[in-house]
Amino acid sequence: MALRIKRPFLTQLLTHLRTEYPLEACGILAGQAGQVTQVYPIENILRSPTAYEMNPQQQLAAMLAIEEREWDLLAIYHSHPNGPEIPSPTDIAQAYYPDVIHVIVSLRQRKRPSIRAFMIEDEKVTEVEIGM
Repeated sequence: MALRIKRPFLTQLLTHLRTEYPLEACGILAGQAGQVTQVYPIENILRSPTAYEMNPQQQLAAMLAIEEREWDLLAIYHSHPNGPEIPSPTDIAQAYYPDVIHVIVSLRQRKRPSIRAFMIEDEKVTEVEIGM
């Protein structure tokens, strides 16, 4: 399994994460056949630099829009403002969507963010390729 995200969508995602820095930011990536066609930035209601929880109304609205367009929920993304681009123990414990890719962006170097993607199922983490 791979995730493909073209430059305009990647730019939108990174702009959202940088705007929220130094807080964690989060959102949803939707599309078809692994190709991202929409970025849904979602408010982090925890307003924390080390944790996130999606605004439930925004998350539901995004999921309904995805369903209405007959797209797939491809990925959930969030930033680690000062941490590594790997799932934290909390990320692993709260991976409630086992069929969805988890994209994590480290903003330690804000001008050169580091992006990785993972499948997380039953606390088992497997890296997934990200392509353009």
